[in-house]
Amino acid sequence: MNHSRFLFCGLWVSLLAPTAVPLPQGTGSQAALVRQSTIIFAGTVSQLGATSFADVPKSEQTIVVRVDSVLKKPPAVSLKKGDNVTVEVKDPGAFQPGMEVTFYTDGWMFGSGVAVKELSHTIGSGGGKSGETVRAEEKALGQIEQQISDDELKQRLASADFVVIGRVTDVRKWTAPEIASVPHRVTEHDPDWHDAVIKIESVLKGPKPKKNKLVVRFPQCNDVAWAHAPKFEKHEEGIFFLKKDEVSGAPVALLDGTEVNAYTCLRPGDWLPKSEEARVRSLLKK
Repeated sequence: MNHSRFLFCGLWVSLLAPTAVPLPQGTGSQAALVRQSTIIFAGTVSQLGATSFADVPKSEQTIVVRVDSVLKKPPAVSLKKGDNVTVEVKDPGAFQPGMEVTFYTDGWMFGSGVAVKELSHTIGSGGGKSGETVRAEEKALGQIEQQISDDELKQRLASADFVVIGRVTDVRKWTAPEIASVPHRVTEHDPDWHDAVIKIESVLKGPKPKKNKLVVRFPQCNDVAWAHAPKFEKHEEGIFFLKKDEVSGAPVALLDGTEVNAYTCLRPGDWLPKSEEARVRSLLKK
């Protein structure tokens, strides 16, 4: 068994982790890697043969990485953009200061800092990654993490007011009207509501709207309160599990000059890629 050690307040705690297994090759390897990793983050290599805090034994295999974005971590682990992380890498010769790398890791030590052990990593051509590449990785990871069980999917189908397959044709910032039932106050947890117009390809649950379109209101903010809510971009396609908006304070939107109901899609798994269509349709028949 692989025992990852966690240091909290100066005390060593042994946490039982799954036995490491060789990663499968082919289309399932990315999903397997994501599930096996306890911490995934994108960062910039700053030091070789060094550590980010004193409790970690320094060696040729330890490097220090500045975090650019956190893609996956346990809730109990404090890790954010700008933090320095010690990574025990498999091949120290593969890294140079300034490289932008996405690390798939297992937890090692925690306390006055964070130390992890590399399972795998990806580097962009030329040793760096563009913002577009990082965003693509974040989206791919999100799709993998949004895979949910059939039982949970059945529950979402049952509780949704609408389930549609469609494509985002427009995204615009939404400002709450003065008559909104929830006063609009800008805070650190402000959702930054945006409206996405969805052109419907097919309706899996609910009546077909007359305009063959509907409006989905979503939080653009990445604050912890809204970080896991699906966020949409123009031309994005997928399956939307929708409820009438009971969150923003004004559950209507304008669509082609007409006032219509606004819907929300707020939980991880309330949006799925179109590749899940067959499974969703199959569960609807049961």
